[in-house]
Amino acid sequence: MHPHRRARSSRRTLLAVCSAAPLALLSLGVAMPASADTEDFSYDSWHGRYEIGVDDEGRAVVEVTETLVARFPDIDQNRGVVRALPLRYEGAPAAPESISVVDDRGEPVAFDVDDEDGFRAVLTGDDAYVHGVQTYVVSYTLHDVVATVDDGSVDEFSWDLVPLERAQDIERFSAELVFADDALENALTGSAACYTGPAESTERCDLQTRTDDEGTVFAVGPLPMPALSGVTVAVGIETGTVVQPPERLPSFALDGLPIILSGLAATAGGIGGSLAIAMRRRRRRATGVVVAQYDVPADLPPLVAGPIAGAPGPALPAEFVHLAVTGVMRIEEERADADASSPSFRLVDPALVGDPLDARTVSELFGDASPGALFTPPDEDEGFAARMTKLTSEGVAQAGERGYLEKVRSRAGTILGIAALALVVTVVVLLMAGAGRDNPATLSIGITGVVLAVVAAVTGLVRHRVHTRSGAEAREHLAGVREFIRVAEADRLRVLQSYEGAERTPDGAVDVVRLYERLLPYAMLFGFEKQWADVLATRYRESDVAAPLWYPALLAHGAGGLGSTLSQFTGSLSSSVSYTSSSAGGSTGGGFSGSGGGGGFSGGR
Repeated sequence: MHPHRRARSSRRTLLAVCSAAPLALLSLGVAMPASADTEDFSYDSWHGRYEIGVDDEGRAVVEVTETLVARFPDIDQNRGVVRALPLRYEGAPAAPESISVVDDRGEPVAFDVDDEDGFRAVLTGDDAYVHGVQTYVVSYTLHDVVATVDDGSVDEFSWDLVPLERAQDIERFSAELVFADDALENALTGSAACYTGPAESTERCDLQTRTDDEGTVFAVGPLPMPALSGVTVAVGIETGTVVQPPERLPSFALDGLPIILSGLAATAGGIGGSLAIAMRRRRRRATGVVVAQYDVPADLPPLVAGPIAGAPGPALPAEFVHLAVTGVMRIEEERADADASSPSFRLVDPALVGDPLDARTVSELFGDASPGALFTPPDEDEGFAARMTKLTSEGVAQAGERGYLEKVRSRAGTILGIAALALVVTVVVLLMAGAGRDNPATLSIGITGVVLAVVAAVTGLVRHRVHTRSGAEAREHLAGVREFIRVAEADRLRVLQSYEGAERTPDGAVDVVRLYERLLPYAMLFGFEKQWADVLATRYRESDVAAPLWYPALLAHGAGGLGSTLSQFTGSLSSSVSYTSSSAGGSTGGGFSGSGGGGGFSGGR
């Protein structure tokens, strides 16, 4: 045994605690349910015989026969015993195979086999209860249970002969390890050790050695074995005597290469995705110069302007306000009670529609109705929500059809994305080939690299919606509108005075109220609705406008309440257009007890 030999897993510790719990509760006089009482029995004896040899390939094979003499209470408590062993040992499969169970007369005993949580459990018996002394002779075969210690100086058969995770006392425990194979017998180093006691105990036990007709035999016991204690025996064998399974052999292709390739895949995908994103940003620029603008072209209603500008605000409420401030309809309030009201739209003059998408919006709201028709957006209507969602999507489509946006791929991003996915396929194949190896670092790093590579590669491969030349120019114009809305009032007035085309009153002055109303939908798009509402409210007061024609109900709120009123309006509409109904619906010293393989756990059934 060596101090660097791995200790038992947390599973063993957990099972030890679980097995100890019934004993602790019994000692405290606590009544336990019937399912816990199945652990309340003992073993008169437990004898294990291990015949260690090699198969035709030179790999270790052990034929094990365990004779368990259990003493059950006379009450209907147990149906048999449970004997479980680990499915893997030192990174390789080591599940018990060719399992059989007989009694002391050699008669077959019924049993089930269950693999769970890294263990193969043999559950003896059937539905019939057993009482008194019962003998179970459990036989099975183990493979690849001779491993090279971490420093490579020696091979070892290091095995837990009796499970630590056991709530029962054993009156007499004994075991024999028989090395009958000539190659193994001649390769024994003479180093052997026996450890006993609870988990991680370094207490030595007597290990007797003899040579007879069977070969070299190492014997333990008989000795008493309290609950939650075990016996571990380690026998040294010259390195290289036993052929190790592929899972334990170093393999750059299965251990190191997946890490390297996954890193390359993630890098290639990341560069490809970055180039695609850079292309999108590059295509946004026309001149790179943003000049404050006080108006928006008629062919850029909010539904089209939103996707061109990449505006954060919802386009549909802005579109409704756009139709109101241009005189197509007006916003009214349907008062549900004294404290609550909801917005409604009244068709005023459909002839003032300035864009086909504006006309489509009017049609979705009013159909073929005549001026004077009233429409109240429903609170819970999936049909209305679906139509409005489609209308918003139509704005994006129109931006493409009008030549402002197009979908293209980044050539470099595509090449790197394909390369990344090719590497991903290679990594996945290697990880699958090495799935039986205990190499969590390779697996975790490989999977992380694969996920990152796929996400980045897809970003580089897909077609991205980018601006055309005219789209970039329109975006810069809208950025100028945003700048106009953002700057101080004095700066805005200087801009207006410098433009000859600004809409003016009969006396030649710029019609600031009219201009500011037309910009309100775009202020909503850019997230400045409250600030711009305050600016517009100031203009209303200075112009003695008690309530604008497009929103007569503002008279009840006062011009100063325009900001909060618009926020409520936007929230109410956003709720209506996004409504969806709800539906209901695991050898050389330095070792310790439990430091070997095997062991597993046992208990009653």
